[in-house]
Amino acid sequence: METKFRRAKLSFWAAVRIGSHGMLQKPVRLLIVIFLTAVSLILFGLSVTAAMYDEERAIAESMALYDDATLIMKTDESAFTEDDLAALEERTGKAFAAFRRSSSPLLPDWMMFSAGDVSWSGNENAPKDLRRDPTGFVVLTEQVIEESGFSLLGRLPEGENEIAIPCCLAESFVQFNYYDNIASPQIWNEETYTWEYDEAYVTNISSHEEMLGKRLYLADPSMSGLTEATIVGVLEYECRFPERHTVSASGANVLEDQLIVSVDYARKAMKEGIGSYALAAPVRDGAEGRRVFDNCRGDGDFLLISDAQSDVAEYRETINKFTGAFVGVGVAFAVFAGALIFQFINLSIETKRGQVGILRALGARSFDVCRIFFSESFLLALLSVAAAIPSTVGLSYAVNKILYDLFFIRVAVLTFTVWMPVSIFLLGFVIAFVATVFPVLKEARKAPIDAIRDAA
Repeated sequence: METKFRRAKLSFWAAVRIGSHGMLQKPVRLLIVIFLTAVSLILFGLSVTAAMYDEERAIAESMALYDDATLIMKTDESAFTEDDLAALEERTGKAFAAFRRSSSPLLPDWMMFSAGDVSWSGNENAPKDLRRDPTGFVVLTEQVIEESGFSLLGRLPEGENEIAIPCCLAESFVQFNYYDNIASPQIWNEETYTWEYDEAYVTNISSHEEMLGKRLYLADPSMSGLTEATIVGVLEYECRFPERHTVSASGANVLEDQLIVSVDYARKAMKEGIGSYALAAPVRDGAEGRRVFDNCRGDGDFLLISDAQSDVAEYRETINKFTGAFVGVGVAFAVFAGALIFQFINLSIETKRGQVGILRALGARSFDVCRIFFSESFLLALLSVAAAIPSTVGLSYAVNKILYDLFFIRVAVLTFTVWMPVSIFLLGFVIAFVATVFPVLKEARKAPIDAIRDAA
């Protein structure tokens, strides 16, 4: 009876196991190749990011990185109404507060409500993070507070004579205590050059919450006189601008430090509308920044006020010069990564010749041999790509931060684009294929007897 032999067929997973086992035989070499390949892919990814630099994306990313708040005005410079804010929120997906800068103090005599020396001229014990007087007012909502990551002790103002104060102002009273100057006004002693007050009206303040219910003098909506206002809330946040609190007026366009008033107060102060600007928390990321930017162009109803636009324009020419250079660098590192994998596979073929010779003698096909080495090559590429993509994203942000810290460049020079991870992924597997195909095909085409002889 005639005997028939079937050619062996190596399964896919068997090929992967053989390939991965070969990789682990020399772990130090493997780690070095993965590291160098990943570094090459990272530098290639950075070059792709630089080459695909887009000004509008750079503006959006710069807003997310460097803007302290999102500030918008109307193109016709008219006041914001509640309907305007609702339309803006619908278009951008962000919650906005009505905001107005004040040319005169909103709490002109609040220092008279302190039981300590709040002039602190030359006072070494004076806190450095206290605010003298809010220079603007906002009409906040619960949604704005939530999106800003703040919290509110008490509640938001509802009546014209109710206010909520920023926590830095509340901290001033923790340091110097509260004196009810409305119930018992302080008297200036011309002989001692000091203010005299009745100790019976001094309240020791140990927490911000204890300021709820206290009274201050508030500029009336016409800014021509004073009225009594009751503190109904304290806005809590982490103070990001301690150096700004030592001046009497900073004019900072941020949600922090502003006096929080009711809609009724804002309406009477503005006469038309409730604020000169729409103010919101900083954009959380480039995608949100792009949405705000796209909906607040100069040809629409709203106009974005951000230094990011002028900063990007200022560095336009410099960035464009570096873009071409980055492309050449990226190509060079792509070739280097291919050379690393090519060398790795060649060495792997040398060490596996005995195994391959035995498999061929048992009837393994040329295709089966290709499977072994391509699985090894693609595993190597997968590990390198997995390390390169997150590292490239992180390094992009690190480069932007370094440029800001060292040179105060408030521009996202390297901006995230989806083509960055896609290009790294594709390049990793393309160079793995190209670097593997020639040496592997050469080995796979050998006759079984030649493979056994080479192994011997």
